[in-house]
Amino acid sequence: MVLRIVDRGMDRSTYEALRARLDIDHHHPLGLILHGATEVAGTMRVAQIWESDWYAKRFDEDVLLPALTDLGIGGEADIATYPLEHLVTP
Repeated sequence: MVLRIVDRGMDRSTYEALRARLDIDHHHPLGLILHGATEVAGTMRVAQIWESDWYAKRFDEDVLLPALTDLGIGGEADIATYPLEHLVTP
């Protein structure tokens, strides 16, 4: 499993437009275990847990980047990826 912290420099309204477009609340990407978002100093940051980095990259390339392009949003991002050693889901 991997933990990713993603910062695309998006404000809340841009994040909400992308969220509505992807609708991952109802259409869960293959390999995604957890998705959460928060706003820090006007910028949305996302925490994700994936079964593997491969699933995360497939989602980015096959689903996310086309959606970003359709919405006129650049694909640049600061992404920190870490091996996840322990996860508890009550």
